[in-house]
Amino acid sequence: MPKAKKVLNALYQSDDNYAMVSGISIVSLLENNKHFDEINLYYCDYNIKKNSIKKLQAITDKYENTTLSFIDARPYHDTLAGLNVKPWHGVYVTWLKLMAFGDLNLNTDRVLFINGHTIINGPLDELVELDFENNIMALSYDCLTNDHKKTIGLARTDGYFNCGIMLINQKKWKKDNVAKQIKEHLTNKSDYVIADQDLCNVMFKDQIKLLSVTYNFSSAYYAYDLKMLLKVNDLQSPYFYTREQIMQDYYSPKIIHSLFGVKGKPWEAGNEHPQRDLWSRYIQMTPWKNAKRPEATRSLTWRLYDALPKAVFMKLYIAAVKKKFA
Repeated sequence: MPKAKKVLNALYQSDDNYAMVSGISIVSLLENNKHFDEINLYYCDYNIKKNSIKKLQAITDKYENTTLSFIDARPYHDTLAGLNVKPWHGVYVTWLKLMAFGDLNLNTDRVLFINGHTIINGPLDELVELDFENNIMALSYDCLTNDHKKTIGLARTDGYFNCGIMLINQKKWKKDNVAKQIKEHLTNKSDYVIADQDLCNVMFKDQIKLLSVTYNFSSAYYAYDLKMLLKVNDLQSPYFYTREQIMQDYYSPKIIHSLFGVKGKPWEAGNEHPQRDLWSRYIQMTPWKNAKRPEATRSLTWRLYDALPKAVFMKLYIAAVKKKFA
């Protein structure tokens, strides 16, 4: 029998502000997965400029195994506005993927959503072979304070998952008409603190398969003392990874999610982000390599991070996080 093709379907989303950031992530994905027979990229774009579209297309044109399809997100935007969904930072971009998953014309049963704030640091073969065990999606844990769970009705010992990387069981998504369920839910509640991520943790509780930390490795694990970070956020097994599990992938995670922003975003000029060198490497492989980038802002938090003993800074950190999210 002929060998089955190795196919990866992946979805990105953004408005024009984050086209460059997504482009950098896409390069990292394609560079580290050249062995796939097919990589079918879908880009849910909201008002992306023609020049940005050309640059994204120029990236994927360099890879023979890759196709790129753009999805006009304006109808999804209109749907969300019609449901009076609460915007995230004034826009609906973060919600778009939930509208798009069921509409993608896939040749396998799954699609991987990738937040543009990521570097794909290795091969993703395991994700195309993963058994969903009849779950709707597979996600990694979020390292947010455990106190956030009670704001959305979860127990302290429930898992709380990050939606920056989402492996979607599209076959079940369509069979169960999840898109309709989401719209019905949004008519009643959409004012979540963490938008679609909170919604997914509420709606799909007990229908989420846990992914290894390697597939959504937060840059916070590099920026803070790991033992202290887990302690102040009350993160422990069995509802979070152990320190040993995190350390197993510390030096070579498959996907690094740039959530730490105290010392600037890693794509900004003048940043001191832990992964700035890695991002710089992939920026040089995009049409944006010589483009002017936004400047990192030296905030008070940045200065405190550098000046204070780490134990003191972590006390301020957890107080701020709890005020915002708990």
